[in-house]
Amino acid sequence: MSYRLVGEESSSSVAPHPAAAAPASAPAKSVWPMPEIISHSPVGMAVIDFDGIYRAVNPAYCRLYDYAEQELIGSSFTMVFPHDRRATNLRRHQRFLSVGGDYDGELDVVTRDGTMLSVVSRSVRLPSEDERGLRLVHIVDFTERRRTEAKLRASEEMYRTLFETVPQGIVYHDLHGHITAANPAAERILGLSLSTLLGRSARDPRWQMVREDGTPFRDGDYPYAIAMRTRKPVQNLTMGIMVPDLGMRWISVNAIPLFRDGGLACVYSCFEDITERVNRDLALAQAAATDFLTGVANRRGVMDRLALECARLSRHPDLQCSVLAVDLDLFKRINDSLGHGAGDAVLRQAAALMLAQVRTSDLVGRVGGEEFLVILDATSLGQACALAERLRACVEHTPTQIEGRGVPVTISIGVAAVRAGDLDPARVLERADRALYEAKRTGRNRVCAAD
Repeated sequence: MSYRLVGEESSSSVAPHPAAAAPASAPAKSVWPMPEIISHSPVGMAVIDFDGIYRAVNPAYCRLYDYAEQELIGSSFTMVFPHDRRATNLRRHQRFLSVGGDYDGELDVVTRDGTMLSVVSRSVRLPSEDERGLRLVHIVDFTERRRTEAKLRASEEMYRTLFETVPQGIVYHDLHGHITAANPAAERILGLSLSTLLGRSARDPRWQMVREDGTPFRDGDYPYAIAMRTRKPVQNLTMGIMVPDLGMRWISVNAIPLFRDGGLACVYSCFEDITERVNRDLALAQAAATDFLTGVANRRGVMDRLALECARLSRHPDLQCSVLAVDLDLFKRINDSLGHGAGDAVLRQAAALMLAQVRTSDLVGRVGGEEFLVILDATSLGQACALAERLRACVEHTPTQIEGRGVPVTISIGVAAVRAGDLDPARVLERADRALYEAKRTGRNRVCAAD
């Protein structure tokens, strides 16, 4: 179906488009230019004269507004605008034809049943016989797109609100592990401002991150790194982070890889502050592994630590660790002659003297009545023997004060090194006990080392 200008059958007042002019031998007719292209175009198109009257419309234009062609032709184009905008749009139309300018852009229009649409309009001025001109208008409906954009904005606003207000910390890592975004909760939990967090990675030397057992994280063990390497989520991984002015804070971390166009785009990490819970659990665990009388580790605590050291040396044979088996000499005599209260005082002082001689990374534990075990981290057998001798001398020259009286105490010590093949801690204890027995057998108040 083709579309023609009103008055096409008579002597038209509209000049034909030059490209559509008939040959000189054909009868002159005022024909709408390129009728087939326009009539089949999916874009709504109309021709409007200076007075605002529709002169031609195509099917797409009619479908857009839900009007028949005969209802539009001869009517004012302002009929598709809300009442309060009709006069304004007519003036704008006539100004466009008179002096030119821009009539392109977004418009709100009304269909036959009153539905409001959002359209994009593009206008071109065409010549006419009365020289006032015609406006060729192209209309594209983008109502659905505007609705989609509105939903997207609402969704983004909701996401932004959640991002800013959730109590969990949220950070995004790029493919190099650097933080690209962080929410206020992350700033609060980590004790760092957004400007300080952005660009920082977990490998940054300013971080101090440890596991629950106190060992540091390696590069590939960070939650985001695991998620990036495996491309699978990491859930509920506990990390300790040293926070400025707050000390050690414990967090439970989830890391989720995010993909775009089939490829890994970034890693999203969320975490919550579990410091109170971890500290409570650590306190309970410490209480369960602490000797009630002396305050040092009990047998369970010592054996757990020794098992960890054996496992560590089996993985890293180049590391070193040694143990001291310590026994108070003739302790039964003190209990029998001075009473158990005096014996308890001697045990407490011996434990305190041992703690004073070792480092914070070492462990002192009471494993029996008057028996102690000292685990020395990163210490060779020779270094352990030297420490044992200092400890022996310190105890010998520090009598325990009981009711104003100094009670002399001596100790015997057996020294053994943890070996890479010691998968069972009992093997280490056996060597240390043999060395201790040798110190007792050869006169007490001395140090002997296992071969």
